[in-house]
Amino acid sequence: MKKVLVLILVLILVGCGSKKDEVKEEPKEEKKELTVEDYKNNSVDELGEVPIMMYHGIHNKKNSETEYTGGNVDKDGYQRTTEAFINDLEFYYKEGYRMIRLTDYVDGNIDVELGKSPIILTFDDGLSNAIKVTGLDKKGNIIIDPNSAVGILESFKKKYPDYNVTATFFVNGGLFEQKEYNEKIIKWLVDNGYDVGNHTYSHVNFSEVDSKKSQEEVGSIYEILDDIIPNKYVNIIALPYGSPYSLDHANMPYIFNTNYNGKTYITKSALRVGWKSESSPFSKDFNPKFLKRIRAYDNNGEEFDIEMNFNLLEKTRYISDGDVDTIVIPESKTNALNSDVKRTVKTY
Repeated sequence: MKKVLVLILVLILVGCGSKKDEVKEEPKEEKKELTVEDYKNNSVDELGEVPIMMYHGIHNKKNSETEYTGGNVDKDGYQRTTEAFINDLEFYYKEGYRMIRLTDYVDGNIDVELGKSPIILTFDDGLSNAIKVTGLDKKGNIIIDPNSAVGILESFKKKYPDYNVTATFFVNGGLFEQKEYNEKIIKWLVDNGYDVGNHTYSHVNFSEVDSKKSQEEVGSIYEILDDIIPNKYVNIIALPYGSPYSLDHANMPYIFNTNYNGKTYITKSALRVGWKSESSPFSKDFNPKFLKRIRAYDNNGEEFDIEMNFNLLEKTRYISDGDVDTIVIPESKTNALNSDVKRTVKTY
């Protein structure tokens, strides 16, 4: 009797196993091989230009509440209203731009869907209205003012999940001007898809100081970030005032290779104040060490404001093939390709 029961049990187990084996995984959808027609229909051009937008403060105001053009809060347009910033983000999205990290752009890792264009957001000065904290919740997490820059960006994450919302914030010695929350803010940013970089300790004009002071200004910020978010900050500097204005300036070697408090900090890119879009990272004209930015301001379509720059970009913008591992360009642009590119290149 025992032998019969054992035999029945074995048969049951074998049967269960066979049923389990019958469950098959759904086949993975194979990546569609794009054709020349796909490239033409989407005007793919990965040697096109990329806008790096430069923002500073975002003020909780309507455009009608300022004395200046459009959404400018100050005469030069470095400060922007919440209304204008929201309108900017809507405009970029509807025009087919998708955000990428600044550091990915510098490294040539542009992961944007087919037919869309990369855009990069940067914020200088570490102003409190970039990410205003109104308190902590019961778990000790920061509560972010929805009208601050990050509060608005977070709302766009929910509204447009395919927008790939991100930005890089460049701080001075005061970090985000919120002593009680500064460290929590910086940790929250890098944990939530944003980056933090160097804007010097005292917003120094590098054209007016010596090499020792230059290294102190750069190194002290790296030291602070190294203490708060080791190995998680970006080694990129946004040059205050866009100064110095040339890579040949005597202080540039100390900005890129900084010795401070017994440590060496290597900077891979310096951002200028700039006025227009930058080259594709695959172009012969691309220089990752010295990058132009677009000042995000309104000036009635003149002097390289947002309107003027994006009108220019209609014919020159980078348009992705949707594959980060390949570079697709019109055949007419072959000679403009950087010969050092280590990717598969396709022309049409």
